[in-house]
Amino acid sequence: MKNLIAIFSIIIILSSCKDSKVKNGAAASNADTLTTKTFAIDSVKVADSAVINKNLTSSFTKQLLVFPSIKNKAVLDSIYKVAGIKEKSYDKNSLKAALTKQMQESFAASKRDSQDWTPEFKQNWDETSTMKLVSLRDNVLTLLYTGSGFTGGAHGYFFERYKVFDLNKNKVITLKDLFINPKDPAWDGILRSHFEQPEQKEMLLVDQIMPNSNFFFDDRKITFVYNEYEITAYAAGVVYITINFSEIKNKLKPEFVAQYKIK
Repeated sequence: MKNLIAIFSIIIILSSCKDSKVKNGAAASNADTLTTKTFAIDSVKVADSAVINKNLTSSFTKQLLVFPSIKNKAVLDSIYKVAGIKEKSYDKNSLKAALTKQMQESFAASKRDSQDWTPEFKQNWDETSTMKLVSLRDNVLTLLYTGSGFTGGAHGYFFERYKVFDLNKNKVITLKDLFINPKDPAWDGILRSHFEQPEQKEMLLVDQIMPNSNFFFDDRKITFVYNEYEITAYAAGVVYITINFSEIKNKLKPEFVAQYKIK
């Protein structure tokens, strides 16, 4: 078995961003101004493969960001929860060890599963995930987690998960922080009318669409992200619904508008 582990460090100086949006792992970010405060980011990646049997191989690739500048344990716990990791410390050595453990468990699971069923032709089962910085604006940190994989069957899977953190308050920003009533039935009509790809509505699996916790925003708009099978069929792919805040002013909490300089 060949083990490839890459570790690299990035130092990013950010204070505010005009507009940033990520889709399918492609990030765009423009800095307005720079401050003297640095926000350090390291990255840890673990990648390897294993031969399970004559027809089956298994590959594992996972990457995480490391945040030396963030000291609050609750925030760090929440950052790495999506990756299925909870540690006493989130330095890069601890995260590397956690990823290595996940890789070993993944290979062991492939071996167990192959005892019940194995392909008749050569096949690779894989598990991949990444963590990326979307934006850091006025101490509001937005992260994107992506994952994909295949373990046999008709098709693989793919997901995007966004989380937004207020580093001043050391908390995750939730729907309750943004909206007066996130459960208002009127959201269904609003969301249906803002599909970025309207043809995806033809593959809806639900009778009602409501705001979910998978979102990111800037000072002008918010985008909700719905993954495979969440509201539409697999063939629809990931669904993006973007709404300008100017269209839903009556639904925004005044304190949210003031604190995050919503226009």
